[in-house]
Amino acid sequence: MEDPAKEIATVAGLVTAAINPEIQKASVLKYYAPDISFRHPLCAVKSGPNSRDAILSILQWYRVLSPVLSVHVTSVTYDEEKHAAFLDITQTFHIRWSPFKPAPARLLVHLTLRPEPSPTDPSKTVYLITEHEDFYHPDDFAALVIPPFVPLVRIGLQAATFACKANARVFGALGYWTTNDGEGGKGVHLQPEGEPLPPIGENEGIELQERPPRGDKKHD
Repeated sequence: MEDPAKEIATVAGLVTAAINPEIQKASVLKYYAPDISFRHPLCAVKSGPNSRDAILSILQWYRVLSPVLSVHVTSVTYDEEKHAAFLDITQTFHIRWSPFKPAPARLLVHLTLRPEPSPTDPSKTVYLITEHEDFYHPDDFAALVIPPFVPLVRIGLQAATFACKANARVFGALGYWTTNDGEGGKGVHLQPEGEPLPPIGENEGIELQERPPRGDKKHD
């Protein structure tokens, strides 16, 4: 890719939903780095020499399972400084032997890129994908595998939310993680116009740690 922000959505479609296996394989070889890593809820590939071959096999098996696959990229966010892309995707995946009607599943795809000289013109820079990660919500993952389970998963999520609310109140009444308005400087009583929050303690700060570029990491 010479312009990831414009090309990444097309690349995502080619490697997952190409119209034939030749196009899919050519796309993986062109856009994925030979040492790419891959993470998915059901499988993972560690970065290493020729790890791309394993990912190609996973993508090919994906199409064997679902001969008809649609991929719609809703939005793309590209961080040019960190060479990272985030794709909001909705896909319809239907297992070949499944009697159930397919349901759309939403996922977030995180791609890390690495700039390299173009193999055809070294004066130009191209970007290869060095890390591919797929993230699903539980109900979307159910839609991907067993669509009829989606309502059950959503009921389970609602039940977990209710349990959190109930436990927070019960344990708060027992003195765990309890907020008290204005008690000895510990509590906070916000006025309508806005009262500054108390200072953050030494062990309560949130530190943003930048991930090193994938290319700077040594492989085992």
